[in-house]
Amino acid sequence: MGLNVFLLALALACLTPVVAISGFAMWRAGEAYRQTATTRLSDTAATLARAIESDIEGRFTALSAFATLRTFSGDVVSTTLTSSRFKGIGLDGQITLVAFDGDMPIGGVARRIADVARDAVGAQAPALSNLYLGRTRADYKIDLALPLPPDGGHSRALVLSVAPEQLVRALQQRNEALSGILVAVTDGNGRIIARSRDHERTIGLRAPDWHKLEALNARSGWFEAVTTEGMTTILAFEKLDSTPGWALVVGEPTAIFNARWKDPLIGLSIGALLALGLATVAAVWIGRLILRPVEALAAHSAAVASNKPADALPPIPRSLVREFETLRVSVEVAEATRRSNERRLETVAQAGSLALWRWSARGDLSWIEGWPALTGTSETEALGAAWLDYVHPDDRVLLVENLEETRNACRMVDAEFRLLVTDGRWLWVRKRGGPVYDDDGSVLQWAGVIEDIDARKQSETRVAHLAHHDALTDLANRVTLHRQLEYAIADTLNGKLRALLYLDLDRFKQVNDTLGHAAGDTLLREVAGRLRATVGESGPVARLGGDEFAVLQDDAACPEDGLALAGRIIEIVSMPYMIDGSSAVVGVSVGITFIADSAGDADACLKRADQALYWAKQAGRGRAVVYEQEESLARLTSFAGLPPKRLQA
Repeated sequence: MGLNVFLLALALACLTPVVAISGFAMWRAGEAYRQTATTRLSDTAATLARAIESDIEGRFTALSAFATLRTFSGDVVSTTLTSSRFKGIGLDGQITLVAFDGDMPIGGVARRIADVARDAVGAQAPALSNLYLGRTRADYKIDLALPLPPDGGHSRALVLSVAPEQLVRALQQRNEALSGILVAVTDGNGRIIARSRDHERTIGLRAPDWHKLEALNARSGWFEAVTTEGMTTILAFEKLDSTPGWALVVGEPTAIFNARWKDPLIGLSIGALLALGLATVAAVWIGRLILRPVEALAAHSAAVASNKPADALPPIPRSLVREFETLRVSVEVAEATRRSNERRLETVAQAGSLALWRWSARGDLSWIEGWPALTGTSETEALGAAWLDYVHPDDRVLLVENLEETRNACRMVDAEFRLLVTDGRWLWVRKRGGPVYDDDGSVLQWAGVIEDIDARKQSETRVAHLAHHDALTDLANRVTLHRQLEYAIADTLNGKLRALLYLDLDRFKQVNDTLGHAAGDTLLREVAGRLRATVGESGPVARLGGDEFAVLQDDAACPEDGLALAGRIIEIVSMPYMIDGSSAVVGVSVGITFIADSAGDADACLKRADQALYWAKQAGRGRAVVYEQEESLARLTSFAGLPPKRLQA
């Protein structure tokens, strides 16, 4: 198919949304006009309903005033009032006083009057009856009942019986203002109580489509119905409060109702058709204007889709249409940018994607995205070589050498180092990336990412720390002590003397059993703190497990130095502890061995110190014993003032 066919299809494609939107707009406008017309009827119904309710409430108010002003005697009182009687209260109709013995009325009372009186007494609230149809039109009545205070143990109610036209005065007073619409009031059985037209003929008749109103089961709404005259009408209704299902209905002939919203819709439709015609003409003219550039753009796009090189793409000619000329320039620029981005993004995809960066071919930082989020400083402060000022001094020299070597060899960049961030801390990052080549294979630029690896580094540091330290006291563990002993043994070749002190707490089990394991853990941490403070720079302190500790004394020039440190430890550790408000006292026994030559290994040193500790425990605890290697003897020193003794090893 030729380009003209596609152009016509393009015009139709452009006009289809316009047609659809116009049709939708006209439909919405029609709905809006229809809703407006419906709302008008509903608002009228609601206003008149409030007026009718006010009229009924006024009757009950007048009846209450009448009951207050007049004194009743006897069980059944009946009287007829007119608007000119009883001090101008304005009650028209027959008033009957009904008394009840239990649930039965006393005296001869009409059944309908007794029923409404019983409703008022039972609810202790005013009650209203539906329309009562008498033998003649003059006998039609509506009864209003008002409960009275009991008298002589009999419950009582005052009932006013009125003609329906007397009750609904508000509607009669508005007849002149309601021209053009039909207004009616129906009781709970669907019988007409009042009507703005043919009032005399329709009172007491059942509304023809009353079942439609009942089917809606709503307080208000609207529906289509047929009037007693046989006219199709749109009716809006409003249920009346404090009535046995009365409803006020406002109707308008369907033809008049539809004219209110169809006429504006017809005008809107004509306007939409005119706009559609103008849009069609404009689309055809614009299509002809861009026909030639579109052909060239299609050819160019086909070449791009075929992945042809840049020099094989057909040119897009200039156009007299300014927007298309802008499009032509944008397509060419976008094509060049796309090729550059594809190369750059391929490199970045291999390295990961966080804070993106680009170097020039010389290695200067020319662009970075995400530097402020990473370090809290602006991008301009990092451009060129300025970003190196944020690298930790211990990492900077090695990093520069690594990057220079990588750039010269055109290899991928992969380096970890620390960056200074705004809160003054050093953040571990990983810089990755590589060279971006142009079509000739030359390095056009470098691109990559800077990744925040601080959490991983911190985790690695914590893991390494836990591998060499006790989790409870943060002292060195047995593995670390073993390694330090091996260094100390090797260092004896230089003539350096060290002492190994093996410690075991006395009476720790009693504290643990009395105060609980949590208190025992707290006590171990307190002991560890005292050991650190006592030993100080003399050497490392380790926890070997349970309540056993060890000290590797670096400055033990003679046995007396080891005994002196042991004496300070025994004194400090044996002082009372306050744990969770309770006092705890433990002691400590110490076994000492000296590392004077490279004979033996770390395990042998620990074994000698453990043997000396055993002798200290046997000697009465709270003591220190030095293991002497000469002739397998040990010297026992008591810090309670006992003279030194030798024991057979």
